[in-house]
Amino acid sequence: MLLAAFISFLLIAAGAVIVPPAHAAGATVTTTVASATTAGVSVQVQATGLPEVEGAYAALIVRGTESGLTGGGGYAAFMMPTVAAGASTFTLEAPAGSLDRAKTYEVLVWQKHSNPDETTIYGRGDVIISDGQWNAVFGTAPADPGTDPGTDPGTDPGTNPGTDPGTDPGTDPGTDPGTDPGTDPGTDPGESPKSAALEVFLADGATPAAGVVLRAGDKVVVKGSGYDPTANLGTEGRGVPIPKHLPQGTYVVFGNFASTWQPSTGAASSNRSVGAQAWALAEGVLNQVPAQYQSAIRAQWVDIAADGTFQATLTLKDAPASPGTYGVYTYAAGGVVNADQERSVVLNYGNTPVVTSTVKAASTTGGLTVTASASKLDAVTGAYVALIEKGTEANVTAGSGFLAMQYVRSISGGVFTVDLTAAADTLDRAKSYEIIVWKQHSMPEAGTIYARSTVTVTDAQWDTLFPAGPSVATTVKTATAKDGLTVTASATNLGEIPGAYVALIEAGTEGAVSADGGFLAMQYVPKVTFGAFAVDLNTAAKNLDRTKTYEVIVWKQHSMPDASTIYARSTVTITPAHWDALLDVKIPEVPETPVTPTNPPANVPGGSLRWAISSSFTEYITSNIAKGSISVSDGATRSGGQFQFGQTVGGDFDVNTGLGSVVYRGSVRFIGHQGVLDVTVSNPLIRVTSANAATLYVTSGGAQVPFATLDLSSAARIAANGAVTYTAAPAALTAEGRDRVLSGYGTTLNPVTFTIGSVAAAPAGSSGTVAAAVVKPKTTLPATPPATQGIEADEANLAALASGQPATVSASGFQANEQGIKVVVYSTPVLLETVTADANGVATWSGALPASLEDGEHTLTFQGSVNRGLAFMLNRATTAIGVCTVEGAILKWGYKESFRTYIEGIAKGGWTLTDVAYQYPDYVWENGTGSFDDKTVAGLVTYGGSITFTGHDGALNTTLANAAVELVGDKGYLVFDVTGTTQGGESIDQKGVRLAEFALGDAAVVDGVLTLDAIPTTLTEAGASAFGTYAAGEGLDPVTAVIPVGTNCGVAEEKPEADSEVTAVVTTASEPADAEGAPVWPWIVGGLVVVALAATGGVLIVRRKRAAEAVETTTEV
Repeated sequence: MLLAAFISFLLIAAGAVIVPPAHAAGATVTTTVASATTAGVSVQVQATGLPEVEGAYAALIVRGTESGLTGGGGYAAFMMPTVAAGASTFTLEAPAGSLDRAKTYEVLVWQKHSNPDETTIYGRGDVIISDGQWNAVFGTAPADPGTDPGTDPGTDPGTNPGTDPGTDPGTDPGTDPGTDPGTDPGTDPGESPKSAALEVFLADGATPAAGVVLRAGDKVVVKGSGYDPTANLGTEGRGVPIPKHLPQGTYVVFGNFASTWQPSTGAASSNRSVGAQAWALAEGVLNQVPAQYQSAIRAQWVDIAADGTFQATLTLKDAPASPGTYGVYTYAAGGVVNADQERSVVLNYGNTPVVTSTVKAASTTGGLTVTASASKLDAVTGAYVALIEKGTEANVTAGSGFLAMQYVRSISGGVFTVDLTAAADTLDRAKSYEIIVWKQHSMPEAGTIYARSTVTVTDAQWDTLFPAGPSVATTVKTATAKDGLTVTASATNLGEIPGAYVALIEAGTEGAVSADGGFLAMQYVPKVTFGAFAVDLNTAAKNLDRTKTYEVIVWKQHSMPDASTIYARSTVTITPAHWDALLDVKIPEVPETPVTPTNPPANVPGGSLRWAISSSFTEYITSNIAKGSISVSDGATRSGGQFQFGQTVGGDFDVNTGLGSVVYRGSVRFIGHQGVLDVTVSNPLIRVTSANAATLYVTSGGAQVPFATLDLSSAARIAANGAVTYTAAPAALTAEGRDRVLSGYGTTLNPVTFTIGSVAAAPAGSSGTVAAAVVKPKTTLPATPPATQGIEADEANLAALASGQPATVSASGFQANEQGIKVVVYSTPVLLETVTADANGVATWSGALPASLEDGEHTLTFQGSVNRGLAFMLNRATTAIGVCTVEGAILKWGYKESFRTYIEGIAKGGWTLTDVAYQYPDYVWENGTGSFDDKTVAGLVTYGGSITFTGHDGALNTTLANAAVELVGDKGYLVFDVTGTTQGGESIDQKGVRLAEFALGDAAVVDGVLTLDAIPTTLTEAGASAFGTYAAGEGLDPVTAVIPVGTNCGVAEEKPEADSEVTAVVTTASEPADAEGAPVWPWIVGGLVVVALAATGGVLIVRRKRAAEAVETTTEV
């Protein structure tokens, strides 16, 4: 009734006026009856040729009765499907009580917020329900629908359906879903058992959820009735974790299910993608479940009352796959099939949209360019995206309130990527900015914004956008009464100007400057290179007055100096000693010793700078971690690992004194981590301050920064033909170089070799991109098996594979010695390993399937130059094995020491722990639980908890959660759920990843404890694909674990007699444990089965002996 009221409100709000029906010619509507049961009919609909809208109304109605459609009824089923690219696929669920076998039906699709008429109907399609399907709903002898003494259901299906819910059960599908609309309640000899019925409400438990837009994090309340708590006996199911003699309960699931999803139809588990779930089960039955399995059920459990009702609250989240439609679904648990409990309510849920933002470019002239990448927009076909000041979306209008905006049309697959550029003069370094994506043809607000992302602008990028302004520095070079005052003026950050005037004047008297005077000294600098120059200005002592102050000004060429033309000014500091030297004429002059003049060399060799900058930094940039590149430009070259710069104009190095500066030209750019790390070193300037010391400056962000100090005393110095060369001068990074140029990255610098000579080009070498990381392409697995035949296995190995035990299989047809053949298991693709074919092109894999893989239909594939497959049914319950319960287990593992050092160092990050401790050098998990099979040395111990690694200002954000130790024969795995963003900027969300593997080695039991003692671990193929940092086979930290298996593990126990009667009742069950719960033990069969051992026998446990052959391999990052 509430749904009807809601639809009524929509129609009234639209101001709809019902008019005679008319068929529209636009869209094509195709229908198929997907299922027919006593609960009703499920109709799958495919509509094409729809207009470019985001949604529509759809209803299953008696053919030709659209004029009777109102918000109160007139339909057998109704929903609001989404529309994308003019098409929509959805399922209409019509309860049996809303149907009449004597009538024919059709599906109508029409414009939202309107009544269906010739102007609003998009399309219609007949529904053909066969006699067999009608029989499945009403039985083989349906009653005459006209015998009902109530209102004639054919007169007007929309007439006052709310007056008496018992009058006409066929007019409102919500009034009495369990009553046969054709049966006379007065002549029925007895009340039939109620069929299962399902209702879904918003978090308040009262407002129907159907049709309401829902997102991740929303809660819904699920109410069920007619769910027989004694049904679903496990005789046909798994028997784990609930014994087979007990009812298995019912799964209550929110997820994305295909149109044919019901287990009763034989639908594969891949047709049911689970987002959130509960397990409905009678409490009396739950109390009979073995204690060690109850916790796995109680984490999801809701009670089914004796009257067949239950209530569950589900928190919605995206399902990992999208085979069909989001909704709430129920079906029998534990592998049992019960069509009467297969119910569903379709919900208007959309995946949570995501947008990421990355600064693509930043410059004074080009402004700030941000790349916005949106995903998970589902059926959205168009959207607005804008760069705005953070939190100011309320100011956005059609023409203002943003720095940049685009209208993105024709979005396909729910994803798009655009660049937004804001002019530099519209930005403010003190403010924060963000990207927002919102609904087209609307203003951005809480109800219309799909996603938002803060834009991270680095200091280096801000410096590029807003370079330091022009400046001039002044230094008194000499001061004598004879030669007067000489001031060195060094101007920087002048930008791209051709020339400038510079003058020494009395402070504040620039208004008196003219071409004829008003200055003490002046020069015209006709060529300004890279925005800088240095000149000497000299004036006679007699022109100076000790009581006055003097300054140097730099202004625009071909103009007079004033506020609009002066680039920079600087006061000249003249010390008392300088004044004394200038004005005290009584100081006798010291006679100079005559110097024999020498002729200068005819040709001074060209100057150059050769420097590798930092070998460790260069190696890091081109490693598989930073995955970056190095380029040289502006005249620089690279040869033999050395970056080379040619000497350019400027500088004041004096060959006679050995002091002064020299300027070199060129740029080297380092880019890593998808542009998060972006460092440019350009136009080095070396200032020699003494015979033993110099400072190397570089231009970064438009400013000159003291980057390194040079130890000239340790360098070889050669002076010849007017040039001076320093070879291998040790360089040490300055604090300013680290913070302003390298963005806080510390590194060791290489020695510097430089020649101070004449202006010259850089030595010959490579230019452009001179080095780049060789990045292995990320393994992309097909969503469905590329082959189902071709893998061969004998009977024993096929049986082992199907029961989850170690098996060996082979496939032929590959190239001789072909490498990198991926072994992948489906339904959801899981990379197990890569193998190499032999000389005959035969590939072989030996191993066991992951413990987290659910029972059911699966396909094992080999994927290489050809694809081979093997479909099989996994049923671990077919293998009875001895099981020992594990409680209180401890796990210690540090992942990789060099990675932790990298995170805390160059990545400037850290880690966040949840239910995990850090005890150097290991992360420590406690209270692990699980099972261990002493016969096959197989087991799974789960610990929970999570570690989140972050770095590079959030660009790296990866979480390892739900740790587990999986033992398979002679091998073990460390298993995690891996989510977040890798160092390469890729999103990852994989469950149950075998991240690391280790050899079990010797096995032993000590006082009932299974011990792994510092066993070396290596990264698996699946781990390399998920974590995205290292290649498969990379050595990781050793693992230590203490796993109590009990002193009686392996000792046969007396089997208790089975109870003579089963009195418990069950309710409902849900999908196997989700990502937040521990997986159900795949080795447990029909409760706890114990294998007796001989009196002298023992349980195999693992202890890695610290032998000389155990070598730990460490790769530094």
